[in-house]
Order: sequence, then C-alpha cells, then structure tokens
Amino acid sequence: MKRNFCFVMLLTIALLLGVGTVYAQSSGSFSYGYTGTTHCVLNNDGTGTITGGQTCDQQAGPSCTSDGDCASFSGQLLCINPTGTTNAGQCVNSTSGASCASDAACTVPGQSCIFPVGGGATGLCGKVQNKACNGYLQAGIKTNGGSGNLFVIRPSAVIGLLTDVTVSSKGTVSIGTSSALAGVDFNVDVKSLSNQPQANVIPSYPITYASRFVQISTNLFNVLGTLCTDTTGVANPFGGTTAMGCFISFNESTVSAHSFDWIVGAPDKYGTGTLASGYYGITVNWSSSLGNFGISRSLTCVGPVNLSVQQNKVFSFNTPNTF
Repeated sequence: MKRNFCFVMLLTIALLLGVGTVYAQSSGSFSYGYTGTTHCVLNNDGTGTITGGQTCDQQAGPSCTSDGDCASFSGQLLCINPTGTTNAGQCVNSTSGASCASDAACTVPGQSCIFPVGGGATGLCGKVQNKACNGYLQAGIKTNGGSGNLFVIRPSAVIGLLTDVTVSSKGTVSIGTSSALAGVDFNVDVKSLSNQPQANVIPSYPITYASRFVQISTNLFNVLGTLCTDTTGVANPFGGTTAMGCFISFNESTVSAHSFDWIVGAPDKYGTGTLASGYYGITVNWSSSLGNFGISRSLTCVGPVNLSVQQNKVFSFNTPNTF
C-alpha cells in the first residue's frame, strides 16, 4: 500500500506540473555478445605500435628497407626509412601527396588522384579505402507481444588508432606535406527471424566510434637551399636575410564515440517498425577507413567489443498504455 501510494503521488505531481510527456521504463530480457580475448594494446616500448586486436593497416607506398627494394618499381622511387628498421620505410617519389588532375599524375604504386568531397578539379595523389576491413558480432533475443516494447542495443569497443606521418627530402624526392587518416565506424542490423515485420532501427546509419586525421607540413626543404633568404634585407641566424620563414605545421582532427545506444522498435515516420512477438537476430558490424598521402601509415585496431541487448517497455504516464 505504501509503494502504491507513492506511485500515485508521483504520477499526480507530474500531471499537476503540466509535463508534456513523462516516461518510465521497465526492463525485461537481456542478451549479450563478446569477442573474447581479442584486445588492443598500445605497446610501451618506444615504438608506438598497437597489437592484440583485429588490426587493419595501410601506407602510402610499398614497404622497403633501402633504395634497392624500390628498384623494381617504375617512377624513380626512393626508400624513405627514418628509423632504418627492416621494412619500416616506404618507396615513394615526389608525386605522393602532390596536386593532381587525374590518376596518371600519381606514379607511386597503388595511389590515385583523390578529389575533395566537396568537389573540385584538383586533387591529391594518395591512397584511400573506406570499409577497408570489416568485423562483426552477433546476439539473439526474443520478445513477446505488447505495446511499448523496444530493444536498447549498446555496442562498446576499445579502439586503437595509429597515424604515422613523415616529411623528407632525399635525392630527387622532396615531400613537404604528409597526412594520414584512421577510423572505425559501427552500425547495427536487426533481422526478424520468426516471419514477423522488420523492426525500425534508430539510427539507421553508421556511427563513427573513432576517427583521427593528422597532417604535418614544412617548407624547410625549399627554403634551406637558400638559407631562408629573400631580398627584404632582414638578417637571420644563418647570416643571410629573412624569407617567408621556415615552418613545420601539425594538424590533427578526431571524432569518437566508443559506446552508443541504438533503439529498435520505435515507430518510424509512417508508424511502422514496432516490435512484434518473435525472435530477432542482432548483428553489430564495424569497418575501417584508411587514408594516406605523402609518406604515411595508418592502422586501426578493434577489440574487445561488448554487445549488450536489453528489452525495455516504455510507459507514457499521461496517455493510456495498451498492453
């Protein structure tokens, strides 16, 4: 009696305050999925490497240790290998990351002319892959009929991103701008397994769980040839005059979620898509996006991933709820 009295009082207060829509929910069935021992680790060994999860990587040019490894490729490629580690370098030439109007201008193997998303006649020579690697995790759940039923689906994931960029001048190769992008998107797919109508999934598009863009630029390779000078007559530390200056710039952009709730069973704009009694199969998919320009490498790592699915019933206190 005491609990019923409290419930009535709370409901009365809500109605008296004129609340437009007051919701509560009760929980029901629960299901989950898990990727097991797969897990990303950022190694504390001075290298910045990421291991242990489901990895996906890409770089601007073919791997190399020395210039001899690039001899079999056309385009007069040289090996840019700052660390000197075996196969840690990349075979590139000055077209990598340079402006282009067509794929013919990009002579590093695997590169093409990438045009801006907003349009334009000029692009950059590089390598871009969307949905480069894919993974998924599944779970199932059963619901009984009743108004207000819905699923709350929450994929949670550890995401590792590696973006490695280098600028270099070596022989005939001069690359003053390099950039890299690494990202992972998740989406949820719900299938009706008992011949019931398909449920409405909100949102119905992929969600970016992690995405990073980095870019480094420098004009040192051009201006150091003239000791950073022009004709302004202002002295500089090299004994010449000051030109437009020497610079190194670094640019980084990041988007991340790592956990997000999908709502399944809320009516769509046409009033359909609510949950019907039966079994449902739930699949969480993820895919990697990679982009490389200049001298760069990108890597994504996913794992572990948890998938929780919970059935809730939503009550609207200020309108009758039909069971």
